[in-house]
Amino acid sequence: MRRLRFFIKLQFWFSLRQMRAHYWRVLAVLFGIAIGAAVFTSIRLAVDASLDSFTQSMSLVSGKTDWVVTRPGGRVPEGLVARLNVHPAVETASPLLTSYIKIFGEEAEPFLLIGMDPILDRSLRGWQVKKTKQRDVRLWLDLVREPNTVILSQRLAQRYNLKPADIVTLEHIHQVSKFRILDTLQPQGLALVNGGQIGLADISTMQEFTGLQGLVDQIDLRLKPNVTGDDLADLKNLLPPGIILETPTRVKETGDMMIRAYQLNLSLLSFVSLFVGMFLVYSLVALNAASRRREVAILRSLGGSKRLIFLLVLSEGLFLGIVGWLLAIPIGSILVKYMVQGVSSTISHLFVRVHVDGLRLDPWEILLSFCVTVFICLLAAYGPAREATSIAPREALFLQDSMPRQRRFGRQITLLGLLLIALAWPLSKLPALSGVSVGGYTAIFFLVLGSSFLSLWILQWMGSVFPPLLSRLGGEPAFLGGRFVRDAGRRTAVSVGALVTAMALFVALVIMIHSFRSTVALWVNQTLAGDLLLRPKMAGFNQYRDHLPEDVVRVLRALPDDVQVLPFRQVLLHYAKTPYQIEAIDIKLFLNYGSFLLLKGNFEKIVDPVMTGQGVLVSEVFASQTGLKIGQRYRAQFGKSIMNVPILGIVRDYRTRGGVVYTALEPFQRMSGNYEWSGARIFFKDRRQDLKKSAEDLKAMIFRDIGQSHPLEIISGEELRREILRIFDETFAITTVLLLIALLVAGLGITTTLTVLVLERIRQLNTMVAVGASAGQIRSMIFWEAVLMVMAGESLGLICGFFMSYILIYVINRQSFGWTFLYQVDWSALLVSIPLILATALIAALPATLLVLRSSPALVLKES
Repeated sequence: MRRLRFFIKLQFWFSLRQMRAHYWRVLAVLFGIAIGAAVFTSIRLAVDASLDSFTQSMSLVSGKTDWVVTRPGGRVPEGLVARLNVHPAVETASPLLTSYIKIFGEEAEPFLLIGMDPILDRSLRGWQVKKTKQRDVRLWLDLVREPNTVILSQRLAQRYNLKPADIVTLEHIHQVSKFRILDTLQPQGLALVNGGQIGLADISTMQEFTGLQGLVDQIDLRLKPNVTGDDLADLKNLLPPGIILETPTRVKETGDMMIRAYQLNLSLLSFVSLFVGMFLVYSLVALNAASRRREVAILRSLGGSKRLIFLLVLSEGLFLGIVGWLLAIPIGSILVKYMVQGVSSTISHLFVRVHVDGLRLDPWEILLSFCVTVFICLLAAYGPAREATSIAPREALFLQDSMPRQRRFGRQITLLGLLLIALAWPLSKLPALSGVSVGGYTAIFFLVLGSSFLSLWILQWMGSVFPPLLSRLGGEPAFLGGRFVRDAGRRTAVSVGALVTAMALFVALVIMIHSFRSTVALWVNQTLAGDLLLRPKMAGFNQYRDHLPEDVVRVLRALPDDVQVLPFRQVLLHYAKTPYQIEAIDIKLFLNYGSFLLLKGNFEKIVDPVMTGQGVLVSEVFASQTGLKIGQRYRAQFGKSIMNVPILGIVRDYRTRGGVVYTALEPFQRMSGNYEWSGARIFFKDRRQDLKKSAEDLKAMIFRDIGQSHPLEIISGEELRREILRIFDETFAITTVLLLIALLVAGLGITTTLTVLVLERIRQLNTMVAVGASAGQIRSMIFWEAVLMVMAGESLGLICGFFMSYILIYVINRQSFGWTFLYQVDWSALLVSIPLILATALIAALPATLLVLRSSPALVLKES
């Protein structure tokens, strides 16, 4: 205990006093660490909130269900409920029907309406209206006996200012009906599903409202204790062909896997800010250690061990890490509110629908944030701490502080950097582990680290070659600035390494996002071609499970001859645990107006077999996630029929909720026995007319013919494509924010390094002033140092960024999400942004230029 107290006192005398004397320098580093830690923590908390919302909804909906009876791509006959309930292994069999609907006339987001049998379902899922059970029993009976009645969650009722006994008009694709609100749910159990935006109805009321009499989405089973494998086999034999028994956790596991993959990608991206902040800590600790060499020598001469010196310097990194993390708390509390909104919106667009209504502070996430922040700072302080142990006690005899001798590691560090860069490519070829591109991320880390190591050699080369050229531009100050960059050593290289990291990430993401957006735009314009798209309202929310009503189809069939209607059928299926959609369209008609972005396969050879249903096209995502290749068989069951055809081609498709399988419509309808339409695309035969005006006129005519009885979505192809690209831009908004934060931290690194270099040379610079150098010449010299540092960082970052972008596009995206895209460089964006980054980094040098002549030369030179 005495040793600990002595160490703390010594730490205060040795380190904290130094930090207090240069508090502004310490604050700059703490601010950089705080931003990095705040971003890292808020991103993970935001994704955790979305994951918790999704997991809670899935768990509450499944309740105590052991098994689920379902029909892939269709619905289950309700008559199975009675047969299952009398099975000796079944304790309860309860039907369930769900659909997203809207309150008529409201523009707000749809809510989830759950249809159930209140009596059968009570043992599976918990929900409560009032705290008195007597009231609950009477309410169940009212819900069963009275048609068109509904119970809303308190949160949903408050949102629309509704109360019990009110009449509310609800709309679904098949009808618009008035419902009486019986009561509101207590905020527990099912009332928490979908962020509390739910309603409950009796199963028969729900079937009548949605036009699904005799059908349900699934039948949930709770089995009796001690059920054997023979009992399960007997249950499966009881089911008709095409109806299966599966676990209730499949959808939850799939969504959980996709969200966690997204969390990993964002976490690693946000970690870059902390990684860049590590360079700031290194610079500050190295400066503090170098400026106190004589103090360290005195400690050593008085008996201080190398271990003591090492711990003293290392503890500065510990102090910066802890204080920086504490400062991150208020920054993160503000940042996380915006991150939750952006992250949950992105997850809803890309993967599964989530509705975050609160933020849970996970102690493990807080601990992870603290440990990562402190570890990064300790790692940054390790090098200066180890170097401080090499200070000899004899230096205490020197009259003035000796400057540290730069050990010549240039050749070794350069070779190490080249080795790391060379290892990046073979590492990127490693297969993913559990959907995580470990090899790809390791390759990027090696690229960044290797490029940062090369910065020392680049600076020395530039400081040797450029000064004669710079003297013609800026005179002697430019020449001296260049020479000092050559001689400054590792402290300058460390700061340049921070800029290399941020710049490489910037270039890689600019290329990746531009390539992705360009390919998505091409895909949207060709594969999603159409002048008008017609589908059931809320089809996206309900995953196209609702078909177009027959009278709507009749109206579409009777449209004038100057338009062509392309119906399509979409069915959501699973291949093992991989969700995907099968889309059946008239391939021949579609190819008159659009095309597929074929990735693999000979289109001329496969087009006829695809048109006749003798094969299918699969998306790159589907092929990547299932491992199926061209020539292998695609197999799926629809009712009593089985589709078993070869895969003829792989196409690009960027629908994010699983892959897509394209097949011909007529053969699919004959095989499945289902002739319903999920929607339709409409094309004008005359492409020379004003398509926008014609689309608006046709839209008005369709609405006039079908009336307001069917809530439909009719959107022009141009609006649809614009909306998809808008969602794309919103998806990458968070990425852009993280990138700008990394560049800000790198700018702080430039400021800190230049300030450190000025302070180290304060006597030298003031000596130059004393012998005739003007203040403008001194500031010009520092400016040219900054120019060379930023140019080195930008050039290395630019080269590293191109390599990194290739790994992002062809390795990480493919292994994480299953897709790649056409490699395209946005040269205009790079040519504009690179000078802007250069200017911003040079602005970061202003504090150092203002600091250099703050004290008079005579006073500085007089000090010992």
